[in-house]
Amino acid sequence: MKFQGIPYMKNNLTLGNRLSECFYGVMMVVMITGLINNGLPPTETTLRLMLVMALTVNISWGIIDGVTSMYGGLVNRADYLRIANAFREDPRDPEKKKLVAISLQGTIVENLSAEEQSKVIDMIGAGEPEHGKRYPATRSDWNVAIAIILIDIILVFPVVIPYFLIGNVRWAVFASHAIAILLIAGTAMVWAGYLRLDRLKAGIVIGIISFIAIYSAYSLGW
Repeated sequence: MKFQGIPYMKNNLTLGNRLSECFYGVMMVVMITGLINNGLPPTETTLRLMLVMALTVNISWGIIDGVTSMYGGLVNRADYLRIANAFREDPRDPEKKKLVAISLQGTIVENLSAEEQSKVIDMIGAGEPEHGKRYPATRSDWNVAIAIILIDIILVFPVVIPYFLIGNVRWAVFASHAIAILLIAGTAMVWAGYLRLDRLKAGIVIGIISFIAIYSAYSLGW
């Protein structure tokens, strides 16, 4: 497997998954680094502990999220085959045809006209039922899981770096939280851009919500 950093993650995860993982990854780091609220001075020992904890949590979450996403995708594929097989065995059943139509939504097929989608459904119904097919995780499936883990690891560093560069605890916390909020707001703006929504409004609204969430957790000692 040839690793190429960002292109690797881009090639193995959909845009929606990449953006969602950015949001989750940043929020997890913020909550972990909030331990500085306990009044711990930014000594070499406490900073090393915080970095280790942030990496451990994000790696653990990345593994859980990556593996469950991978196997969730495999389960979906198996379910799509079940739906297709049921329709192929009885292509005149309108309910089974409807299930096939529903399963095509959320894929690139939904960009076709109703007539073109109907032709695709008819093509699926004309196929032969396929039974006994197994769905072991392939190299491509594992690439998805690894890409998710990498995103969660990378996002630790921009949020943690202020604690290593700024000696004053209050300013370090402020800088770290500011970076996190900007990353979250930026993610929301990218989301909005692809959805043809107001990017600035989305960034401001999500930025305010994340500010409230982060500082509420911080004030509670997280």
